[in-house]
Amino acid sequence: MAFDFVLEMSEAAGGYSIEVSSPCGEDRTTAAIDAHELLFRLPSLQAAVLGSATRARGVGTELEAPARQVGDMLYDAVFQNSIKALYLSSRQKAQEHGQRLRLVLRVRSPELAALPWELLHDAKLGGYLCLHHPIIRYVEILEPAAPLAVEPPLRILGMVSLPGSLGALDAEAERASLTTALRPLIDEGMVRLEWVPGQTKQDLYAALFRDCHIFHFIGHGKFDADRRQGMIVFADEHGREDPLHAQALGHLISIAEPVPRLVVLNSCETGTSHAQDLFSSTAAELEYTVPAVVAMQFAVTDKAAVLFSRAFYQALAANRPVDEAVRTGRIALRADKDDSLECFTPVLYQRSGDARLFDLTSPRRSTPPQTVVEEFNQTQRETDHGRTFEQRGIPSTLLSPRQTTHPSSTTPSPAITPSPDINTGRWVVSLAIHPQGRLLATGARKLVRVWDVITGQPTWERQLGGWSTMVNAVAFSPDGEKLATGSTDNLARIWMIPTGSLSLELGHGHFVDAVDLDRTGSYLATGSADATACVWDLSTGSRVLSLRHPRAVKDVKFSPDGRLLLTASEDGKAYIWDTDTGRQKAEIMHRSFVLAVAFSLDGQKIATCSDDHTAQVTETKSWTPLFHVEHRSGLRAVAFSSDSSMIATGSQDGTVCVWRADTGESLFHLKHKRSVNALAFYPDDQFLASAGEDKVVRSTRLPEVGR
Repeated sequence: MAFDFVLEMSEAAGGYSIEVSSPCGEDRTTAAIDAHELLFRLPSLQAAVLGSATRARGVGTELEAPARQVGDMLYDAVFQNSIKALYLSSRQKAQEHGQRLRLVLRVRSPELAALPWELLHDAKLGGYLCLHHPIIRYVEILEPAAPLAVEPPLRILGMVSLPGSLGALDAEAERASLTTALRPLIDEGMVRLEWVPGQTKQDLYAALFRDCHIFHFIGHGKFDADRRQGMIVFADEHGREDPLHAQALGHLISIAEPVPRLVVLNSCETGTSHAQDLFSSTAAELEYTVPAVVAMQFAVTDKAAVLFSRAFYQALAANRPVDEAVRTGRIALRADKDDSLECFTPVLYQRSGDARLFDLTSPRRSTPPQTVVEEFNQTQRETDHGRTFEQRGIPSTLLSPRQTTHPSSTTPSPAITPSPDINTGRWVVSLAIHPQGRLLATGARKLVRVWDVITGQPTWERQLGGWSTMVNAVAFSPDGEKLATGSTDNLARIWMIPTGSLSLELGHGHFVDAVDLDRTGSYLATGSADATACVWDLSTGSRVLSLRHPRAVKDVKFSPDGRLLLTASEDGKAYIWDTDTGRQKAEIMHRSFVLAVAFSLDGQKIATCSDDHTAQVTETKSWTPLFHVEHRSGLRAVAFSSDSSMIATGSQDGTVCVWRADTGESLFHLKHKRSVNALAFYPDDQFLASAGEDKVVRSTRLPEVGR
C-alpha cells in the first residue's frame, strides 16, 4: 500500500485533470488527451494484437508500431514534468525497499476508461510500463465487502461454455493447464478445483451453491454496443448461443455463499467498455459483486489464454497478490513470443486497495461460526498494544444508570440554522453531529473532518493512511469531548475534540466499519469486517467484550442505558446482545445485508435497514416488529430523531425519507443525486443532515407536521 502510484483522471476545463498520490508526494496537472482519436484507433489496434500472435516473427514487430504509438501518446499526455519526476522518484523509493511500484488507475471519465492504459510506453524507461509494474484499474464502489482472506482450501470453480455456433476454443488444453498449475496446491489440500458439469446458465446456478472463492470462465464474451454493456455467451440446452449481460451475470454469481473473491474471464472483450459509460465493461460491472476481476480487453487466442492462465495461477499458488499474478501472466505471453501484443490484452479491475486476496502460506485453524465468543484465544496478538486480553463481562461502572439528558456543557445551542449545503469535495461515507449541533464530522477517503455547520467551513481535519483508506464510521461522545473513527486500515481511533490530538488506536483483523460510544464516553463499541463486534475500555485500551458473527459487522449501537448492544451483519440479521454477559437476547431478520441500525433515545424501539430495500422498526420489550418501510433500492442509513418520534432512512438511489416512528406514516422525503450513505438528525430535531456520493452534506429543515 505504501508503494502505489495512483493516477486519478477526470474531466476538467481544457482537457482532463490528472491527480497523483504517490510514495513521494502528491501533485496535479491538466492533460490534453485526444480520447476520441485514440478510441478511433482501437479497431485497428485489436487487429494488430491478434495479427501479432499469428504472424511470423518480424511481421509482428511491424504490427507493434500502432501499439507503441498509442502507448507513447498516453504516457506523454499524463507523465508530464513534475508527474514524471514523482513517478521516477517513487519507482526508485520502491526499489530501495525491495518492493515493486504499483500503478493504480482511478479513471472517472468514461472515454478515458475505454482506452488501453496497459499500453503505456516510454522507450527511455524500458518500454511498456505494465511489464515492469502491476497495473490496477481501481473501481470506487461503496458496496459491502466481506473479508478477502480465506482459509484453505482455496476453492476454484471452473466452467467451459462453447455454443456450437461460435468458433471452437481449445478449452480442454486450458482446463488441463489449470489442473497442472494447481496440482501442487491440490495435493497439499490448499486448493480444490471443480468444474461446472455443463454449459448452461442453469448448470452454473446449481454449481454456485457448492461455494467457491474463484470463478474461472472459459468461453466467449461479447460487447453489446446497443445496450452499452458487456456479456458472456453461455450455451442453452440445445447448444445454441445464450448470452447473459454483465449486470445479470453479477446477480447470478452473487448467489454463491461466500461470494467469490475473484472472477477470471478468459473470454474475448470482457474488458471492453463504452466511451459513454464508466461501468459498461463486463469486468467493471462485476465489481459490484466481487472485489477483483481479471478480464480481456481484446480478442484473445487459444494459446494466449492457456499460457496466461498457467502463469497467473502459478503466481497465485506462490502467494503472489493478484496484481502481480496478472503481471506474471503478461510476461509469460511476452516471453513466448516477444513481438506478440497479446500481453496487453488482460486487464485487472479491483475495488479493494489490497491485492493480496488470499493467504495460502499461513492457514488458520478452521472454527465454526459462533454467535458469542466465551473466551479469547490467549495467543491472539492485539494489533493495538501488542498484548492479549481475556474476555470479561463489562464492569459494573458501564452498567450504572445513565444520565437521561446531555451534560450541561453539551446542551444544544439555540437557534442554529445550518448551511443548506456543505460541499466536501469527496464521497461522504460517514456522518455524525456534535451534541451541541454546531459541528458535524464526516468520514471520506483518506480524510476525517469536522465542519462548522453554520459557515460550512472545515474547522479540523486529519489524513489517514494510504490513498485507499476509507473512514467508514464517525461518532461523537455524548459530552462532545471525543470523536471516534473507524477505517479500512483496520483501526478504530479516538480523537480529543478540544485539542484535535489522537488519544488511542485500537486494532481489528480487518476493516473497522462501525463505531459507537456509550453514554458515559468511557466505552467504545466497534464493528469489523473480521466478523466481530467488540467493546473496549477507553481508560486502558483493553477489549472487554468480543461478539463473533457469521459475517462482517456493518454497524453497532449502544442502548441509551448501555445494557444492550445492537449490531448489524452481512449475514442478513441484526443482533441484540447483553453487554454484561455477552449473550444474545434477540435477532432481527432481513433478506440481505443489514447495513445500519439505531436505538431510539427513549430505549423503546430499534430500527434496522438492509440492502433488501427495507427498514424495520421493532419494540424492545418483546422484540416484536411494529412495521417496516420500503424504498426502491437498498438502504444505507437509518436514524431516530432525538425525541424518538421520527426515523429517517437513506437509500442507494439517493432518496431520503422521514417517517413517524410509531406508525411508519410517511412525513417527508428529499432526493440526492447519488447514493445516500449517512444521515443524522440535529439535536433540536429541526433539521436533518444527509450525505453520500454526491459529496454534499445537505441540511434540510423538517416541516412542522403531526408526529
